[in-house]
Amino acid sequence: MDLVAYLTDEIKFLKEQMDRAEEEKDNAMHFLCDARITEAKRILDQVNDGKITSLKA
Repeated sequence: MDLVAYLTDEIKFLKEQMDRAEEEKDNAMHFLCDARITEAKRILDQVNDGKITSLKA
């Protein structure tokens, strides 16, 4: 799986989890999901802008 597909799937999953947290009024989980979504979107933007071209473990 490439990085763009991974990040897109991760954002989708986290949005689903954040919606669930809202329904359950779980503020901690909502905050965590929101922070991870923001992080994933920033990385995805950097990839799309060509600033990140590869990752090393």
